[in-house]
Amino acid sequence: VLMPIYFIVSALVLEVVTFNMLNLGIMPEYFFYNFSVILILAFVIFVIPNYTAQYVLYTIVLLVQVVFIYVNYSLYKIYGDMFSIDMLGLVGEAGAAMTSSFIYLSVILQLIGVYLSVVVCGGVLLGIAKKHTISLKEHFSIFNVIILVVLQCFSWGYFVHKRQDINNAFSLEDVAYANSDTFLMNTSFLKTSSYQKFGTYGYFTNLFVNNAGSYQNKLSEATINYFNSGEIYDGNVYAEGQENLKIFGEDSGNNVIVIMMESLEWLCFGDGNYDPTLSNLSCEMTPNIYNLINSDRAMISSNFFAKSKTNYSEAYSILGNYPVGNGLSGLAGKNYNDDLNAFGYSLPNVLKNEGYTTTYIHSNEISFYDRDKTHNNIGFDTVVGKDRIVTKEKTEYLRDEDGNIRYTGEDLEFDHWEAEGDFAGYVIDYIIPKNYNEKPFYSFYLNVSSHGSYEYNTNEVDCLRYKDYVMYGEQGCTWDEDLRVWKKKAETAVDDYSTWYQNVLNNYQSTDAKLVKELLYYECGVVGLDEALKVIVDKLNEYNIFDKTTLVLYSDHYSYYNSLSNRVKGIEKNDISNIELNTIPFIISSPCLKEYSATNYPDRATKYLVNDRFCSAYDIMPTVFDLLGVEFNENLYLGQSLFKPADYVYTIGEETKDMVVYYSNTGGLFSQDIYTYDLDTFVKYNPNVDSEDIEIFKSCAYQLLKKINFINILNSNYLFNRLAN
Repeated sequence: VLMPIYFIVSALVLEVVTFNMLNLGIMPEYFFYNFSVILILAFVIFVIPNYTAQYVLYTIVLLVQVVFIYVNYSLYKIYGDMFSIDMLGLVGEAGAAMTSSFIYLSVILQLIGVYLSVVVCGGVLLGIAKKHTISLKEHFSIFNVIILVVLQCFSWGYFVHKRQDINNAFSLEDVAYANSDTFLMNTSFLKTSSYQKFGTYGYFTNLFVNNAGSYQNKLSEATINYFNSGEIYDGNVYAEGQENLKIFGEDSGNNVIVIMMESLEWLCFGDGNYDPTLSNLSCEMTPNIYNLINSDRAMISSNFFAKSKTNYSEAYSILGNYPVGNGLSGLAGKNYNDDLNAFGYSLPNVLKNEGYTTTYIHSNEISFYDRDKTHNNIGFDTVVGKDRIVTKEKTEYLRDEDGNIRYTGEDLEFDHWEAEGDFAGYVIDYIIPKNYNEKPFYSFYLNVSSHGSYEYNTNEVDCLRYKDYVMYGEQGCTWDEDLRVWKKKAETAVDDYSTWYQNVLNNYQSTDAKLVKELLYYECGVVGLDEALKVIVDKLNEYNIFDKTTLVLYSDHYSYYNSLSNRVKGIEKNDISNIELNTIPFIISSPCLKEYSATNYPDRATKYLVNDRFCSAYDIMPTVFDLLGVEFNENLYLGQSLFKPADYVYTIGEETKDMVVYYSNTGGLFSQDIYTYDLDTFVKYNPNVDSEDIEIFKSCAYQLLKKINFINILNSNYLFNRLAN
């Protein structure tokens, strides 16, 4: 028994290391649940009648444990996240996006040291064990088999009994449900809290057991009943005297273009200074985005929050939710059964039912995140990438006017971005279909040019064609149409910098010179996006349909590469719960906002309307539905229209705020003033938050988690066609 004891003790030692590194205590609350899984593994391997083979397998399992310690540590430090099953399908994407800034060398060395110590101790025990070699018959003696069976029965029995015991305490009542260990055991929604409860082996066993779907099958009928009882939103939610606030259907039949801006910060649209009040928006670097904002048909959010990775933020505005713990590629990929129409509630599917053409455009390889396999299935007629055009009927290369394949070789490398404006020009007939006068269209465009890591050391002509423009401004440069690059004028003085670049130098050159260079590269990508917007708006104006088109621009997440946003905003790298860090741009430009703003907010300080409600990409679909006048089942979507009065409010001092709670797939629940990862420990961003405010927050969080659970079951079990609404 030396070998299994060695494994059990080693696994527990590594567990202590894990909990210490993640600041979760010493051991999981359900210690024996976690311990039973360790015992099961220990004695399954113990059955092998060869000490060396046992040793090898034990050390392999422990190595996997060490790898997951590091994976969870790095995910937690970067995002506040933990591993989940759906991440297995994203290994390629994660590898392509990986940079040295994600590597914690000191932690790796510590873990290697701990693991080598474990291996050496095991080697010593192996040497002792080999001195007492026994035969196969002796290994499987009656006594040994009885002991083995008893221990396995105990381990399995405890594991199964504890799961049943936890599940028996289950209740669908909001408060009891969200606070129950049943919820934590059967979902991966509050990952940190679940990990803290069940430990490494318990947590990962839960992930794989839950993926089998027995819990979901049990709740299928409750899921159907939940959605069939949902309120149908039709805009009639306003009290007497608020009639002017109703905007439902004011943009009925309009075209819709949604642009998701990769890693964008408000800083990029300003004068080079970080200003959370947004009082420094500037036309110098991004004149087209500025002109879109600085209009009486525009609304910006000063409180748009996103603690998500790209694929989540994208799905929020296309599905209105996300299939938590499964991954879109698993649910809507190559094995997807279209007859089930499981994603009939998606924005492209709903708008197709309204007579729209639907197109998805991405300036990267279309296979990234398996978009070539999923996006036709969630409602897009055509899916366009940098390399290929995909429909349900065929796949073809993106070609130039001479029939040559547009992008090959290094053009498709992850860190090699063609200027975004060029790409937009190549695919403009997909962004704005040529049959625009026959059918309205909905296009979703995802740019890549502002993606990290902001350390381009090669391919500078493509990546930095805007370098001189950013440094010296339009007045100090000329545009070379042949090379398609901005060049500094001969008469421009070396230090005759643009306002944007001069402010960046003033702010960071003496304290963080590397940041100056990174921001320069970053802004070059943003200028490319601005040029892409110009291509789109110019074409809308050419077709005389700008005033028949609603544009939505939003960022997917803060700029986490090289901790760029942390350094600009002065926020600690590991401050994963910070609201300000995750507050990023959201812009709506809609024809109906002219009259709406003039009627309801005539005394506003800017041409554009400023919405200060705490909101997220969850709210994009309901807001678009509200503008277009499309009725929808509110239970199917995680957000609500930004023009709808909030369901809950709370008061801080003399200020009344909307209580809106955001669930982050990368960890935790947020409102404007409160954060929690376990519904027990609360971080208050405002010192005036009191216990009553916490209770309102918790009530909203309970309802949100319950909705997410039912949405997850709906997607995983393809139950859409059983819904009445």
